[in-house]
Order: sequence, then C-alpha cells, then structure tokens
Amino acid sequence: MLVLSTAKVSAQEELIYSQYHFNYYLVNPALAGAEPCHHFMISNRAQWVGMADAPMTQLLTYRGRVWRNVGIGAYLYNDRNGYSNQAGGQVTFAYHIPLSNGRRYTQKVSYDRQLSFGVSFKMKYFYINNDLFVEDPSAGSDNAFANTSGWQPNMNVGMYYKSYGGFLGLSFTNLIPVTADIYGDKEMPAPLTWFLFGGYTFDLGPRKDKYIEPMAMIKMNQYWETNLDINLKFGQEVSDMWGYWVQLSYRHGFNKDLDRNNFQSMVLMPMCGFRIKGFNIGYAFSLDLNNMVTQNGGTHEIMLGYSFCYTKPFCR
Repeated sequence: MLVLSTAKVSAQEELIYSQYHFNYYLVNPALAGAEPCHHFMISNRAQWVGMADAPMTQLLTYRGRVWRNVGIGAYLYNDRNGYSNQAGGQVTFAYHIPLSNGRRYTQKVSYDRQLSFGVSFKMKYFYINNDLFVEDPSAGSDNAFANTSGWQPNMNVGMYYKSYGGFLGLSFTNLIPVTADIYGDKEMPAPLTWFLFGGYTFDLGPRKDKYIEPMAMIKMNQYWETNLDINLKFGQEVSDMWGYWVQLSYRHGFNKDLDRNNFQSMVLMPMCGFRIKGFNIGYAFSLDLNNMVTQNGGTHEIMLGYSFCYTKPFCR
C-alpha cells in the first residue's frame, strides 16, 4: 500500500513523461516544430499488468512547423488508475532560430544547427469514481469523498539545441504552485521538476544508412527526487520506404525514503520501432527490477504515428 500510494502522487504525469522515447516533445516543449514537418502520434500504456485496477493511459499528440520559424504542439491524455481518473492536455508555442550559415531567416534554411525555445499551458481535470468504493451504511453519507473532481492549470518551458548529430535539451514543468481541493482536503502542488537530456547520433557504414544513438536524461524535482535514464538506440534506414530501430533503456531512481524498503525505481526497458513510408509503429516493455517485479507482469506501451515528411530521427 505504501508503494502504491507513493506512486499515485505523481503517477499521472509520470505516465505521460515515460513515453518520451516515442516523442521527446512530451518532456520538452521546444521540440514542437523543431523539424520542418508535421507529426501525429497515438499511444496506449498499460502499467503493472496482472495487478487489479492497474493504471492505463491513452495519449494523442501533435507537433509541427506552421510558419517559418514558428512551431506549435499539443497533446491530450486520459488516465485511469483504479478509482482515480484524470484527463488533460497542453498546447505549445515554440520558436526556432537556425544557426547554419546562409539564409538564416528564410523558409529554406539548413536545419543542421538550431536553437529552439518553447512554452506550454497545461490543464488537468481529475475525478474520483465513488461507485468503486464499498459504502458503509453506518457512515451516514452516500459519498466516499466530499469533493470528487477539480481542475488544475500549469505551465512548462524548455530550450533545445541541436548541431548535426548532437542534441541537448533542458525544460522545467509545474511552474505554477497550484493546489487542488479534492478528497475533502487541499492537495500539495505538483513539484517543480526539470529535465536535462542529451545525446549524439553516430552514422555507421559508407552509406550512412545505419546509426547508433546513445542518450541520457536526468529528471529531478524540488524535493531532490531524481531519475536517471540511460538509452542506447540502433537504427537502419533500409530504403526511403521503410526502416527500423531497436533500443535498450535503463532507469534508476534516487529516493532515500524508498531505499530502505528496496522499492527504489529500477526499470529495464527494451523497445523497437518500424517505419513504413510515413507510418511509425513502436512497442516498449518496462520491467521493474526491484521488489515490485514479483507483483506484476511489467508495463506495455504501443505507439502508432504518422509523419507528413521523411525524418530520420522520428522519435525526436
């Protein structure tokens, strides 16, 4: 119960951010329109398979370059976590500054080097399904909680730099310390959280149709709770018609309160993806390596995306 209650505090946003392997825009708004292309993506995440009332999240995202150096993005999500349910989304405005030599502020610039900035407005609606509770007739009330729903706005900002094969991003979310009145009491504001990620794409072979991409991301909040992700991806563009990639990721959490009971976050995540013309299909499996491994069958994520142009690093 301690583990589940701890996870519930931040599980809703964690479920969104965990899918950044398919779309870095989820953790950094500056990625909206960083490429001169329009991308759509839908995904479904089933967490802790085998456990009763395990969380399940559906996500729909869009990002694209709409005019010269201006990009926009948005996502909508729906999350079910036992009796607790959430739905929400965000809208993003981003601006991109080409840094390559030549025509720097026209529509036909080189995007090999670029500095991007983004800001998002987020809104979350949460509600409780009282029908899932066994009511006590002696309690004298038909409702398990006094307040069963509410709205919570917030904001995030980010910057992103890429130079040929290298990329680096920094973002901050939950900038507004908003409290919500739910469960009959004031909830603590979502903690201010920052993300720092970086990596490099190395082309392989004389045709440069294969690549390997190491990448790492640090996530930390104002309470010094930290996650470190280490990722290694290999991909091949077989032709203009199709390509594929495989990736192995490891996530390790650093939280002193959870260390005592061996509930520290340790997750191994193998994943793969295929591109068929403009369509992208991805699958990821997450396996807990701590004590939770004996209580669930892991987490499954499925992604389907479409790009209106060819971009080699689709997931960015």
